[in-house]
Amino acid sequence: MAAFYLLAEETVQNSQQQDCRLILEISAPDGADHQALHKAAEIATKEQFAQGLTLKPITKRAASQYLQVDPAPDHGRLNLTCDNIPVIWHLARII
Repeated sequence: MAAFYLLAEETVQNSQQQDCRLILEISAPDGADHQALHKAAEIATKEQFAQGLTLKPITKRAASQYLQVDPAPDHGRLNLTCDNIPVIWHLARII
């Protein structure tokens, strides 16, 4: 199992209407088709956040840096249309 990370290029507002960075953490089995998972994640985020978002790959280190800025980011889970792949989303406030 290996995790990879995606960052929305657009900002997303949290429940307090604050601008945030959306970061997805996808735990995929070794050998998984990352492109297919990336596409499925874009579809799932559109359903979850009611807007189409462009997601770009980022490193674990970059994801950690975004998340360190906000000590208590909103988070949740997404269901992908393919397989049973765990996806956790984080909304880190832009400070």
